[in-house]
Amino acid sequence: MEHDPSPDFSDGEYGVIQVPDAWHVASLACFTAALGARFLVKLLPLRWMPLPKPLLPAIAVLLLASAGLALGLVGLKSPRSRGAARVAVFLNATVLALAVLAAGAFFYILPD
Repeated sequence: MEHDPSPDFSDGEYGVIQVPDAWHVASLACFTAALGARFLVKLLPLRWMPLPKPLLPAIAVLLLASAGLALGLVGLKSPRSRGAARVAVFLNATVLALAVLAAGAFFYILPD
């Protein structure tokens, strides 16, 4: 009596589910959100704004650019999307550097 060969589980409905790497897309979305942080902050209800209104967009830019930079660095691991992830890392790092420079200039100019 011969045994039936075991079915091939590599394809079809029994195949391994692979999630496409979209870290670079999320990083670019954070970059775009950081550019529009001024408008995104206006969408928040007033009771969710614990900080003064002019300071909130600056903090939102810093947080969104930092998140985008982290997502882009994770996206560098995938060889298929490494080029787009490099662009996303560069753009988010540029926004983060300019935001830190602007915050430093703001606190330097601010009187004691």
